Amino acid sequence: MEFGVTGKSKRYGMEGQYQKNEAAAHNAGMSFAELAAAKSNELFMGETYQERLDKIGDKNSANAFREAYAKKMAGSVDYVSAVSQLFNAGNIEATNFADGFSQYHVITHVGNADISPANWQRNDFPFWKYFDKNTSADALNDWMPEGANPPQTRGDLQRNYSRIGSGRIAVLIPESLQKKMDADSAYARQIMAKLQEWKEDYDRWDNTVAAGYGYNVAEHQAGKSYVFDLDENGDVRNCTVTSSGKLTGPTEEEQRQFEAEQAKKRKRRVKYIRILEESAEKRKLQEWENLRFYQSQFGKQDCFISNFQRRQKYGNDKITE
Repeated sequence: MEFGVTGKSKRYGMEGQYQKNEAAAHNAGMSFAELAAAKSNELFMGETYQERLDKIGDKNSANAFREAYAKKMAGSVDYVSAVSQLFNAGNIEATNFADGFSQYHVITHVGNADISPANWQRNDFPFWKYFDKNTSADALNDWMPEGANPPQTRGDLQRNYSRIGSGRIAVLIPESLQKKMDADSAYARQIMAKLQEWKEDYDRWDNTVAAGYGYNVAEHQAGKSYVFDLDENGDVRNCTVTSSGKLTGPTEEEQRQFEAEQAKKRKRRVKYIRILEESAEKRKLQEWENLRFYQSQFGKQDCFISNFQRRQKYGNDKITE
């Protein structure tokens, strides 16, 4: 699949250009946090700042969302935002999803999918079947889970994720929405723009999380594939994203490792600060000892000078040591 961004020179050469970030916010004399608060009613992934933030349980993801939202509101052109924008550079006049996401291999399923968010969010929900063009939009409406939600790392799930590959998008669209788009090209372009913005918002957030875990952002972005389940208004009702053979976001094991590394760093910082404090205390003691020594030497010198002056005035016989 051709992404339109091939070779390391193009993919990674942007990093230096876009690391001049945050200019918009700084020029306005506002921090990202202040700017986010000022624009908290503007939408991100189709929701207000607080509506989306309230749905995020993981602390690292929540912090990444705050950063991604603030950068969008500031119009930042940092590296993460630039990569996220680059992979949405489809035809701006597109009236269909294949043209709207021309860097991806797109499959559109027209039909009435009816899947609960609870089922969709399970790791074993077989969303990968939507990448088969012969699967209908309503094919998984009757799917029912068995048992507790399994971990992403389960072998059979990893194999299914891996088979999807990268650079693919599957879109489930209601028949009523497709009819409206077919009848009105201007309306169809609005739907394209809405989904493009949603995807760019998601990628900015997800790529910020990836950057926080030390992933290569460009490779992470290039490895993604998406399933979008749209409602009759063209809003994203359900979505699943994979990257490099797994669901996006760190696994529990990776998150534990990250938190363990952060804890080690905190311990090292505490130890370093303690060493600095001890060194500072030792320096103070040494300086105090030096001061006392010099004072004692000055005292002896003053005594010597005083005795010398008295000898000069009265003679040695008048002076007793």
